[in-house]
Order: sequence, then structure tokens, then C-alpha cells
Amino acid sequence: MAASSLEKIVSLCKRRGFIFPNSEIYGGLGSTWDYGPLGVELKNNVKRAWWRSVVYDREDMEGQDAAIIMNRLVWRYSGHEATFSDPLVDCKECGKRSRADHLVDGKCGNCGSTNLTEPRNFNLMFKTTVGPVESDE
Repeated sequence: MAASSLEKIVSLCKRRGFIFPNSEIYGGLGSTWDYGPLGVELKNNVKRAWWRSVVYDREDMEGQDAAIIMNRLVWRYSGHEATFSDPLVDCKECGKRSRADHLVDGKCGNCGSTNLTEPRNFNLMFKTTVGPVESDE
């Protein structure tokens, strides 16, 4: 099977030192990458170009760099807690997990089976705590 375009790009970036699998010497952490020297430069160039285009080149915008870890109410009232999710299905034949809204003709992209589980929402938010004691707020 031929490698997808994305797999080819990832392979090239790894070979050229743009990216490295995160925690690679300890077995890695799936879907996480660290930037190598060239990757850092590329990322910073893209970030500067985006900032210039979206902030500096517009009179109706101001820049802000906010923390990612915020009071839970921010995520609740922005709608992220309730709606930041993907509908997932599992193929009962081969076990492949896929986004239900990305299936073509309701078929598994791996084996072509239509024997799939019912879609269920997978929340993309992750739980974290701040401080030594865990609480709901």
C-alpha cells in the first residue's frame, strides 16, 4: 500500500530533523511531536507571518496571548465542554476507529465493512488539575 501524502511529509520532516517523536527514548507518546532546530525556525516563521497578517495588517484586531489552562467556567460558557467533540465509530470487523463524519458511504476506510458501532461523541478536552487538590471547580 502506498504511503499517503501526509505520511510522506511526516517521514521527510523526521529525516530532515524538523520534528521528532515526543519522548522517543522512553517509547514515545502517540501523536505528539517535538520540534528540531529547523522545525523551530519554520514554526516561528509561520507564527510571525500569521501574526503579521491577522494582527498587524488589520486595524480591527488586537493581539492577545492567553493561558490555555483557565477557570472551568470559561470552557463551559464558551461551549467547549459540551460541543468540542468528534463522533467516533469502531469497525466490528477490523477494529479500526474512525470519525463517523469522515466515512465514505458509511464504510470502514480500512476494510470496507459497514458493520460499525453506533456513533458516540469523544470529548476532545482533557482533564487537568491545578494545585495539590483535585476539585470539580
